[in-house]
Amino acid sequence: MDVGTILVGLIFLLFCVVIFVILSRSNRKKEKKLLQSLKGFAEQSNCKIMQHDIWNNSVIGIDHTANVVFAIRNTNNNSVCFQINLSEIQKCSVINTRKPGGNKESNFREIEKLELSFTYSDKNKPVTVFDFYNAGYDTSSLNGELQLIERWCKIANDKFTLLSLKK
Repeated sequence: MDVGTILVGLIFLLFCVVIFVILSRSNRKKEKKLLQSLKGFAEQSNCKIMQHDIWNNSVIGIDHTANVVFAIRNTNNNSVCFQINLSEIQKCSVINTRKPGGNKESNFREIEKLELSFTYSDKNKPVTVFDFYNAGYDTSSLNGELQLIERWCKIANDKFTLLSLKK
């Protein structure tokens, strides 16, 4: 190999590394800003985020002491803030909406929406739903959202179980 080829290869490699560093730094900055927004939202209710997860311009967190779940979802220049007091909840469940079509007996239909649903103990209050994934404005494929929503459903239901045992 001649020196010119090696030099071009090294320059190309350096260029790729610089792009990945810039993208990584940008993503971390965006995630930090989103987490700060969630912490600020929680502080308005005198709560503190103790556990959280961030994905696709969205963040969810919980204050284990106050038993309150907070979430923020940013989509298409729109921001939705969400707050649930788990002491008022009867159950939490995952709503998995699949696109119509395909074989109805098959589980291989594409997921259209993933929502976290909170049913209140007070039957007069409507069910509250938080959108985790929507194929209409999120990336075309899931990137861990299904496991994440199941994890948060379990966190909420475990908290609810502990709260009901204390009553």
